[in-house]
Amino acid sequence: MPAAKWNYELVRAEALKYKKGTEFRKGSRGAYDWADRRGLLPELTALMKQVTDPSELLKRIKGELGSAARDAKVAKDITENVSDFYVPAEHDPEQISAGTYLDFEAQMYDQCAEERSERALDHIQSLQKYGTAEQIREAWDLYLKYQTGEWKVGSGTTGIDVAGRETGRLK
Repeated sequence: MPAAKWNYELVRAEALKYKKGTEFRKGSRGAYDWADRRGLLPELTALMKQVTDPSELLKRIKGELGSAARDAKVAKDITENVSDFYVPAEHDPEQISAGTYLDFEAQMYDQCAEERSERALDHIQSLQKYGTAEQIREAWDLYLKYQTGEWKVGSGTTGIDVAGRETGRLK
């Protein structure tokens, strides 16, 4: 009986040659089938999706934090600017038990902001492996800016920061 051609290390090295699972399947069917039979495909294809380029990671961090800031602002606006028509007299924005549709909407935006903030942290963790000290410092500065409410939501010279204060000058 011939010795087995594939083992984990060989299959992993083979999988790293490809950018997509379909390319891996077409390019190295034996290694792909070996991994599939052992249930290792999710682990090996996850390596293909990992971003290692520091500039791409920084771009993703900025995008996630910008979206998180916008979502946090929308959640804040919804809870602060609710008309009496929608709000029962005992309404408390901190408790969804009041049960209005707008409470739910605000909570969904708030949850999206938190998820995006956590994805930004995941990207920062990857950047710590692949980036320079300056890039890592920039990423943490961006994150701190978001956490302290200094992130500007808007474009151009004017905007609104996360705390709801207007920034810049109006023309």
